Amino acid sequence: MNGIPGLEAQLEENTSQRTPCILVLDASSSMDGKRIQSLNDGLMAFEEALKADPVARNRVAVSIVCIGRDNLAQVMTPWTDAMHFQAPTIYANGSTPLGAGARLALSELESYKASLRNMGIPYTRPWVLIVSDGEPTDADWEDAAEEMRTAAVDKKAIVFPLAVEGASTEKLAAFNAPGKGVLRLHGLAFRELFVWLSASVSSASQAAAGTKMQIEAPRMITIET
Repeated sequence: MNGIPGLEAQLEENTSQRTPCILVLDASSSMDGKRIQSLNDGLMAFEEALKADPVARNRVAVSIVCIGRDNLAQVMTPWTDAMHFQAPTIYANGSTPLGAGARLALSELESYKASLRNMGIPYTRPWVLIVSDGEPTDADWEDAAEEMRTAAVDKKAIVFPLAVEGASTEKLAAFNAPGKGVLRLHGLAFRELFVWLSASVSSASQAAAGTKMQIEAPRMITIET
């Protein structure tokens, strides 16, 4: 993150409406090998697509929460405008504290929205993408899932739980509003996933705050309810 302006400096320099997008990424031991390589390739594609989009680079803000390393949830990328976003390299080890990751994402979202409000900068509904290939391992994950589900129901966030092969869709669905289901990724199409995500958040960033959007899943994803 060297050379990237701090959050306050970014908000002072760029007062455009923002669409916050936070990624909660499973980096547990089971993601090692081709999965983590494909995930990192996808993050690079996400960076490239956002920066190439003249609207998204100014209006989309990105943060990344990583779960697994040292069995913790950690902020890998603090909030940054897409023009400054640098895809981190994720390494796989540890367990899957998905509840802790969800709670951290919600906390980061509230903090960022407060910063936007303090600067008088409007924002659209935030996006939360939760990617996992397994099951939550933290004891209180169900409480955290309820907090995320409530945020989705109350329209405080658009939540996309995404199941990599082997993931429990039943448990991932607990993080979303009832009836919304889980996205199922076919194979290791992370690059295509993140290109779609970039295009979708770019469209959202051009909409007026409060506007309802119709979001279609790309071909490499099915929706399981």
